[in-house]
Amino acid sequence: MEDINEIYSKIIEKLRDGPSLILEIAERIEKDTLQTQTIVDYFAGRGEIKKTSRKFGSSPVYFLDKDREKALNLLMQTLNNQEKSLVSRIKEKRVINMDSLSSADRYISQNLTDFIKKVSAQDNQTGQKADYLYEASLDLDTVKSIINFKDEKTRQGTHETDIKKTKERKELAEQEPDNILTKNGFQNPKEIEKGVFLCLYGQHNIKVVVQVLNKKSISKKDFINAMGYSTVYKTITFIITNAEKIAGNKNFGNMVNIIKMNI
Repeated sequence: MEDINEIYSKIIEKLRDGPSLILEIAERIEKDTLQTQTIVDYFAGRGEIKKTSRKFGSSPVYFLDKDREKALNLLMQTLNNQEKSLVSRIKEKRVINMDSLSSADRYISQNLTDFIKKVSAQDNQTGQKADYLYEASLDLDTVKSIINFKDEKTRQGTHETDIKKTKERKELAEQEPDNILTKNGFQNPKEIEKGVFLCLYGQHNIKVVVQVLNKKSISKKDFINAMGYSTVYKTITFIITNAEKIAGNKNFGNMVNIIKMNI
């Protein structure tokens, strides 16, 4: 009976030539495929050779650690276009928060464990646990470093955006009302109270009310106030604002209209 160490040596010799399927290994060690499968899975279980989860045809791909990329390139031939797209995206980004993926991508990622791994880590933006997909070749320390780096960049980006918006609101407040109105097509403004004007609008010089609101958010109460102007002056009202949040105005029909102003 052939010694198991001799069989192991033959398997390693075969794999040194590159990733192999079970039939190719069976030919090398002169065993049937069932026997060969049992033997190579034994060595794979001990970590002495590597084995893919996904199959190429009816066989996993067996390989040595140095040939991981070659094995994955072979498996790429078995992927459909959507799977290839997700693998390419993970390879480019290296780590991706699963919340940014479609439900379809989250589902198919379960079948791509040779290319993609999953880890749960704290999202430093929300303080909550989040699931991340990462390139399978990365170690966990590297993955966590990338997650922390991305979170820091996101925080910096959010901070810079907040500064920009604060500056925009200040610039809007410092502009002369006439300039704001003219830029938005309103003519001959007559101030009826602070920040509220009667103007002519459009090619037919329709009389309208225009309210300039320099606020972070426009509430339902603001819409009710604007509707009051429409009722008193029997015309439509426009609100010019650079607010970040605006309440729904469907209850006011076309009588109250928002013009979002970007500095």
